[in-house]
Amino acid sequence: MRDAGVPLGGYASVAPTPGQYGGRRIQSVTPMKNEGPYILEWVAYHRLIGINDILIFSNDCTDGSDQLLDRLDELGYIRHYGNPSVIMNVERHHLAVIRYLNTLSRVHRADWVVSLDADEFICINTGDGTLDALIEACAGADVISMNQLNFGCGGQGDFTDELQIDRFIWAQRYAGGKNPTGQRRGVKSLTRIGAPVVAITNHSPRPDPERSAELTWVNGAGKPLPQEMLVKEIKSFGEELCAYDLVQLNHYALRSMDSFLTQVFRGNANHANRAADMSYWRKHNLNEQLDTRIQRWSAPVKTAIAEMLQDGELAALHQATVAHHRAHIEELKGGQDLSRLRRLVENAHNRGWPELATTEAGASTSRNAPASGLRSRPATA
Repeated sequence: MRDAGVPLGGYASVAPTPGQYGGRRIQSVTPMKNEGPYILEWVAYHRLIGINDILIFSNDCTDGSDQLLDRLDELGYIRHYGNPSVIMNVERHHLAVIRYLNTLSRVHRADWVVSLDADEFICINTGDGTLDALIEACAGADVISMNQLNFGCGGQGDFTDELQIDRFIWAQRYAGGKNPTGQRRGVKSLTRIGAPVVAITNHSPRPDPERSAELTWVNGAGKPLPQEMLVKEIKSFGEELCAYDLVQLNHYALRSMDSFLTQVFRGNANHANRAADMSYWRKHNLNEQLDTRIQRWSAPVKTAIAEMLQDGELAALHQATVAHHRAHIEELKGGQDLSRLRRLVENAHNRGWPELATTEAGASTSRNAPASGLRSRPATA
């Protein structure tokens, strides 16, 4: 079914108020459900790198995320909407947001737009690490597609109220590695409004078939895609186009072992499929190389969050979501089914982790040591 809405190439973007980030209006669109403890970091980080029009669509929240998002909206950090899926009686919440997005006049007021998930962080590896630097490095591009880089749990077992970008630093290899799905890796795309495309989709835009020759689409190294690819939306790149030179999309798909339980419960509480859950864990728990490039933003993010928490109501709402997640994890671990899954994921992690890893000081640490204490790791078969 074709996405609703007028062709995105049919409008010129409206110039934003001159200011930071070259005066560009850079917009993100994200669905969320029960992401409460992680929201402030995600918002603070993406505002710092240059997203200045954050649209979040929530659905069916039980952890207080919706109230926290409302407060962030009231304070001017984001715009919070209910996901239209809740009145459409559909389960495909991402698709509902994207289809709605393509009807919004607000999109046409942006200069660039990107669809992101709550566990995805755009990490820019050029210039000062901002989206402005990325756009300048890819001068002339209409679409910049960034490859996901999956981060494993790195031995982190507990849920804590700490920055994900500090806790999770072990990722899959930039090329090759043990990803059981082969060498194709997912993409998300930053799209210029006014480009010859007819719709935004979750991973990339849909090219205008009559104007595809006018479209300049580049990968994460700024390399143009072959013209023959510019006929439909693109969800992933093979090894020949996968690149992280200028930008990567850090994907914290698992977070900690305890946090993974809440994801499992959220995804299939009524239709448990533990074989599928373990397959997902093995697919994403790829602790093959150290990657701390995003940590240039750790201190600024902490400062930004501290400023946010000066608002007493927001601080209380954040702490309420943290408390909810802690209690929910303990409840899940108290049940036979998910307590067994917790043991399975830890055992699976341990089997794939070397007996010893080496710290910068040369001291040995056990395979269960937090990743923050590790600095090198031998290659494994």
